[in-house]
Amino acid sequence: MTATATLDAFNTLAGLPRAGAVPAGHLAAAARLLEEAMHAVEHDVAQARDRIIQVRDLLLHRSPEKAAPEAVRGGLAPWQARRVTALIERRLDGTLCNEDLAVEVKLSTSHFCTAFRQTFGMSPHAFIISRRVERAKALMLDTDDALAEIADACGFADQAHFSRLFRQITGSSPASWRRANAIDVSLIA
Repeated sequence: MTATATLDAFNTLAGLPRAGAVPAGHLAAAARLLEEAMHAVEHDVAQARDRIIQVRDLLLHRSPEKAAPEAVRGGLAPWQARRVTALIERRLDGTLCNEDLAVEVKLSTSHFCTAFRQTFGMSPHAFIISRRVERAKALMLDTDDALAEIADACGFADQAHFSRLFRQITGSSPASWRRANAIDVSLIA
C-alpha cells in the first residue's frame, strides 16, 4: 500500500478529505491566513486563533463563508481580551497580578482566570511569562544591554529568574540564544 493510499484510508476513517483533494484556491487562502496568524500571534492571540480556525475549515473543505464562527463559551469578550492584553503590554516591566487584570475587565478574579484560560489557552501567569520572554528576545536582538538589564526591563525578579524561565520556554540560555540569533552587521554592509 502506498503512502497516499494509506493516508487516504486514514482520512476516510477519520472523516477527512482525501489526500491531495484540497483545491488550489483553498491552499492559497490557507497560506495567507497562516501568514496573518503568524503576525497576529505577537499582539493578538485571539485573532491568530481565528485565522488558524479558518485554515482548518478551508482544509476540511468548509467554505469560509459557511464556516460557523466558533465562539469561545465562557471566554473573555473581544473588548475584554483587548483591554487585558493592552494592560499586560503596558505593565510588562512591573508586577502584574490576577486581581489587577480582573478589575480591568470588570470580573471577579476566579471568573477572570477561567475566562482568560478559555480565550488564550493558558493561564494569565503563563501568558505574562511568554510575553516577557518575547520582549526579552526583541531587546536581545535590538540592543547590546546586559542580560541583567534586559531581565529588569522585562519584569523578571533577577537575571537568574530570567535565565531559568527563558531556558524553560526556548530550550536554550539567553546568552546562547542571543549569540545564535544575532545579526552580523558586517554582512549587511
